[in-house]
Amino acid sequence: MEKIIIRLPARSAFQVDLKEFPGLASEHKLVSKGIGMLRRHAPGVLRYLSKQRIMAHLPAYPIEIHGAGGMSEDEVRLRLGNWMLRKRNRRLAYVILELLLMPFTAFVALLPGPNIVFYGLFVLFYFHAKAFLSLSRIKAENLNISLIKG
Repeated sequence: MEKIIIRLPARSAFQVDLKEFPGLASEHKLVSKGIGMLRRHAPGVLRYLSKQRIMAHLPAYPIEIHGAGGMSEDEVRLRLGNWMLRKRNRRLAYVILELLLMPFTAFVALLPGPNIVFYGLFVLFYFHAKAFLSLSRIKAENLNISLIKG
């Protein structure tokens, strides 16, 4: 089963690094083809979208926490809860900004070619909105975490 690996750096009480997580995949032929194109031509975008999807599905995966040092499980869960709260607030800001920008992309549709700006903005909006809604419901106490010392 796929898992998420998170590293907790000792230098900051507010930082959490997602090291490994499952990438985007789809059984739909056209979506798989689009993901393949992103993998070849824009791997950074694909990693970003995968990270947004993972934030929306945190409880569905086992989570390994590396670098917890001498922290107890309660301290780790508190730190993860604070991290998820910051991520949720940031996703809310992204969603509001994208909603405000989307109507202005209609003017770009008048240019020849497809309205890539609107579609790209809509994809970001979709992933940010899904992550925001999920992070609003997720509780750190319900996550399936295991602490890996070292």
